[in-house]
This record gives sequence, C-alpha cells and structure tokens, in this order.
Amino acid sequence: MSWIRAFLELNKSLFLKGLLLLMAFLLGLQMGQSRLQRRWDVEKQAVQIAQAKQEQHATDVAQVQNQISKEISDDYRKKSSLLANRSAVARRVLYQSEASSDVLSTVSENSFGVADGSSDVVPVAFRNEVDGLGCRQLRQDATQTTLMLVETQRWYWRAYGVER
Repeated sequence: MSWIRAFLELNKSLFLKGLLLLMAFLLGLQMGQSRLQRRWDVEKQAVQIAQAKQEQHATDVAQVQNQISKEISDDYRKKSSLLANRSAVARRVLYQSEASSDVLSTVSENSFGVADGSSDVVPVAFRNEVDGLGCRQLRQDATQTTLMLVETQRWYWRAYGVER
C-alpha cells in the first residue's frame, strides 16, 4: 500500500487531472443518455399519436361503410317488399283473368289435316310446371339480382365518392 501512496504523492496533479477527466466523461455520458432518452420518448409519442390517428380513421371508415350498408339493406328490403306486393297484385290479376276464361268458345277435337300426336310430345303437367313456376321464379330471381346490383353500385359510389 505504501507504493500507491508514494505514487500518488509524486503524481498528484496527474491523478487529479485523470479524475477530473473521468468525471467530465461520466457527466457527458449521463447528459447524452438523457438527451437520447428524451428524443426516444418524443419519437415514441409521435408513433403512438400516428397509430391512434390511423386506428381512428379505420374506425371512421368502417362506421361509414356500415352505415351505407345498412341504408342500402333497408332500401333493398323496402324495394323487395314493394316488388313482392306488385308481384302479388300481378298474380291476382292473372288468376282473375284465367278464372273468367269459361266464356271462351271450346276448341274442337282435331281437324282433318292435323295428326293425332306428334313425335316430340311434352306432357301438359311438365309444361305448366316449367312455364308457370319456372318463369315466375326466373322473374323473381332476375328482379332480386338486379336490385342487388343496383344497391351494390350505389354503395360503391357512396363509399368511394364516385360521381355518377
């Protein structure tokens, strides 16, 4: 231990300068670290703000799209019910006209020039099923599809601000 004391006595100024330099280095290190920490905190806060704005924008867009979808669904349901009512009225008119068909003259059996049967006979039950139910169903399906397409286009125009 005596050699350390002798070394310090001889190099007191050198030791004090080294100690002062070490303290300045540690102080600079501390200041730099605190500056970096502040910058990091500011950047982290900016990222959080940007993320919150982005989430808010996504929520707003989803809300607008849901509102547009709801309006279109309501409009579609309303038009569909109106169409169903109109279709029911058309069916009543059609059936009433068929009910009064007894005033028509009867058709004769077969004339002289027409053969009794043809080679491609279609049963009456099958023909009525295709003509009546099939055509009616096709008409309803086509109407529903058209309404869906119109409402989808309207939703797209509203959602993306497209001019018509």
